[in-house]
Amino acid sequence: MDNINRYVSGDYLKKNHSYHIEDSEFKWINFLDILNKSDFDFDRINTITDIGCGRGQILMKAKKSNLFNSKCIFEGYDINPEAIRLAKKNSDKIDFFNKDFINLDTKTKDIIIAADVFEHVQDTYDFLTKLREKSNFFLFNIPLEISLFSMLRKKNIFKHSYENVGHLHFYTNKTSILLLESTGFKIINYNLINNRLHELKAKKKLLSFLINIPQYILQIFSKDLASYIFGGYSLVVLAKR
Repeated sequence: MDNINRYVSGDYLKKNHSYHIEDSEFKWINFLDILNKSDFDFDRINTITDIGCGRGQILMKAKKSNLFNSKCIFEGYDINPEAIRLAKKNSDKIDFFNKDFINLDTKTKDIIIAADVFEHVQDTYDFLTKLREKSNFFLFNIPLEISLFSMLRKKNIFKHSYENVGHLHFYTNKTSILLLESTGFKIINYNLINNRLHELKAKKKLLSFLINIPQYILQIFSKDLASYIFGGYSLVVLAKR
């Protein structure tokens, strides 16, 4: 199936009923953390645009935070019509559009959020090069699926990611940073996030927690090394053009 067609046809929603809203608060907290660590000036932000926004939960969290000035406009774009329909149903105070943002002629935004987005795009370099011209600041959440364990496991997690969530590209933290820098982004700050720990806390399964103790111990000394060996991390990036 064509990767764009899987989103507009409803195939993606069939395989991902929640549209990952259970992870939205966790992602927003991680975005907020990196903004705070970078001494970000929230008052000067007048537009926040979430591309590939899904059901818009990250935008809703951002708006409810009341960190931005009262005139700040929150808007979300997604090519999935059903996701936008659900987003509009959940919030009438945010503008949601069923359009491909990257090909629109728009004014320069203040912040663009791209949470788990460009790994779905066939021509990543073209997409990111165009995206860089559309905003002053960018927040990225990038799943890091290449690790020693992912290469050694009998189950092909790359095939699983492709078939179920439409990932066309797979990254480590170093290749993610290289990709952003090679397409012209200037990295302000970044942070490695342990998604597996977040998932285990949510599921509260003791056995799974015990199995992953070596990863937790290793990350105390080096998150980079833990990411390369065990996987289960995302890279959160604050960048500017």
